[in-house]
Amino acid sequence: MKNIKWEKVWGVVWSYLVFIAVTTIMIWPQLKIGVFTSGADAFFHSARFYDAAMQIHNHNFSFFQSNYGFQQSGRVINALYGPGFAYLNGLILLMVKTWFNYQILTDYLICLLGAGTMMCLLQYVEINKPLSVLLSILYINIGMIPSYINSHTFNGWGQAWMPLVLLCGVRMIKDKKKPINWIQLMVVMSVIIQIHILSTLMAVVLLIPFFIICLCIHRNDKKIWIDLSKAILGTICLTANVWGAYLALYSSNRLATPDAYDLRLGGVQLSGYKGYVGTYGTVSGHILPLMLFLIILQFIFIIRNFKQNLVNTTVTIYGLIILAVASIYFPWGVVQRIFPFTKSLFQFPYRLIVIAYPLLILGIGLTIRLNFMQVNWKKYISIIFVGLALIESIVSTVRTTCYFSSYHTVSATVQRASKDKDLSKIFDNKVYGRQSDYLSVSKDYVPGKMNNLYRKKVLKKQKGYKHFVDHNRLILKWNAENSKKITLPLVMYSQSELIVNGKHFNGKKNPVGSPIISQRKGANSAILSFKVPTYFYVLLWVTIVSWVILLIFGLYKVGLKFTK
Repeated sequence: MKNIKWEKVWGVVWSYLVFIAVTTIMIWPQLKIGVFTSGADAFFHSARFYDAAMQIHNHNFSFFQSNYGFQQSGRVINALYGPGFAYLNGLILLMVKTWFNYQILTDYLICLLGAGTMMCLLQYVEINKPLSVLLSILYINIGMIPSYINSHTFNGWGQAWMPLVLLCGVRMIKDKKKPINWIQLMVVMSVIIQIHILSTLMAVVLLIPFFIICLCIHRNDKKIWIDLSKAILGTICLTANVWGAYLALYSSNRLATPDAYDLRLGGVQLSGYKGYVGTYGTVSGHILPLMLFLIILQFIFIIRNFKQNLVNTTVTIYGLIILAVASIYFPWGVVQRIFPFTKSLFQFPYRLIVIAYPLLILGIGLTIRLNFMQVNWKKYISIIFVGLALIESIVSTVRTTCYFSSYHTVSATVQRASKDKDLSKIFDNKVYGRQSDYLSVSKDYVPGKMNNLYRKKVLKKQKGYKHFVDHNRLILKWNAENSKKITLPLVMYSQSELIVNGKHFNGKKNPVGSPIISQRKGANSAILSFKVPTYFYVLLWVTIVSWVILLIFGLYKVGLKFTK
């Protein structure tokens, strides 16, 4: 205990106490009213995490087939959509016991993660602690993090983790001796792959220019390629379960794509101060005037001091390019005409702020450190500018939270269910999770019609069936007044096996993969299971063993630090 430097401990603790206090202010309207808020994808993700939670609770693990979530339809979701993070959220859900508690806790977690990673990035480039804390608070009040708080947009977790990705990129330029720390890069990329695939693609886009500059600085340095290869190989091992799932499903199924949106309508635009609807402050694709003004000042400074600092110039110029591409002024209409798949793959151009904002916040911090901290009046003016943008963004976040907590909630029945310890009750009163993502569909399917067909043939046909789970098998039982052909409220994939009344099903399926069977008069049963390829189990164990080895190595390194 005598060797513990309490000043250093307090130096870490006070900043996180500030982050907790600010987060409390951000979500105070929801805490005060005590409501469960929802967004477009809120119940889609709730169904994912509920399925993972019930697997853990009942010890009935099914990596592919959803036996508890999505109205117990047998859909495959978590295997393709951040599987590791899904199980982590399932565990959190079990620990906090209600959906309302889960929502509040994850609001705190995403803000602490986003602020903590940004502070880590800023201190890596030697920005002092108070300024790092200010900029970190600004960071969690812009873009997708406040959007997660109010509408549970999953890109928020990508934004919260992205500063660590950027740290790896900055290191490629800044660290002359070891530009690529392969363990650091491997862990950072592996975690984001286990969280969100789209954010992973953005992370790769973020790193590309830094790696190119790194190659220009360290010409003919084989060690860079060796370290990069180690990082890639290690990442493949730590995320083998993700790639194995994609290989298993996409190699033998035609999977439905996410809903398509007009990209021209989803760009970043200037937000106003009046009203709520359409002007959600800094949420998602909205940027407030003072924040934009701060970015413009940063751009002017870099143009006038282009050669002052390579890292600052790189992050600012690249951040501005990404922000411009993410805006409504970029010709997204042309892009979606040439590449129609972008309408469903990308959906909203403003998602690029997940990489634009970390770049620009870092640039602003570097400009202040390099040019204004040495002279008191310059230091105070720069902090005042940041402070005004910070106040503007916090007020906007609180105002938006107030709006969502008052006008963008769910029914009173669901509100009561959100505070019930029976986690399934929240799905009882309304049909949720209507998106047809990742359903195994026919060759002639029309993306726009899949949601309606899935709603009609699966979600609204659940009444009259009793659901049971036996290990990793989903069992349906029902009584019929007469024998006839019916469509079971299940979805099947090429690997799915269905036994109806003791006989293997090999019949027809509708366009969303629901089996059309012949029921008999009286008692009927259907057993749905998913035949997992043998190679996937190998890849899953590779993933588990890799994370265990990494954890042991990490604990060993921490132990060495303490003993020294």
